Amino acid sequence: MSFHFLPDYEIRELCERDPPMISPFIPRQEGKPTYGLSSIGYDIRLGRKFLVPKFAGVNLVLDPRKFPKDMFTYVEMEKNKKTIEIAPHSSLLAESLEYFIMPEDVFALCAGKSTYARCGIFINFTVAEPGWRGVLTLEIMNLSSYPVRLYLEEGIGQMLFFRVPRPKRTYTEKEAGGIYQNQPGATLPW
Repeated sequence: MSFHFLPDYEIRELCERDPPMISPFIPRQEGKPTYGLSSIGYDIRLGRKFLVPKFAGVNLVLDPRKFPKDMFTYVEMEKNKKTIEIAPHSSLLAESLEYFIMPEDVFALCAGKSTYARCGIFINFTVAEPGWRGVLTLEIMNLSSYPVRLYLEEGIGQMLFFRVPRPKRTYTEKEAGGIYQNQPGATLPW
């Protein structure tokens, strides 16, 4: 089985076709932290919608099979807001600004940006499988002892793309049903 990283020109080709793999697509790097096409990936932007835990408790258990949806508050940042702060030792769910339509022979892995990593921010590795489409949910954790400011509509993570042989079952063909297909933004389990 062979696979390879997609360089900038192959990512661009997939984003300039119909339907585009990434929308909106920025064909160059912009901003600080950067977003747009890089040499071996695509820097995605932090959206404006978040799911923030209401409170933490010693006896609270998050169970992915019986997820307590009432434990999170939905927050949509106003257009005039440019930042959101994440408290020390806390986490939140966020959305990418970009919408993805993954080809059936491409998967992507999202990793955090080094600028935020140096501040203690960890973006959980997220996979976009062949055939998946939607807005990416980002799991963002502040591992530092200080609040960290995140910049809305600026770079938050880097997507690395891999071309693979088409799997026998794409995301939409999974036995479990591909429950995150067409997710509109930050989405809780189940």
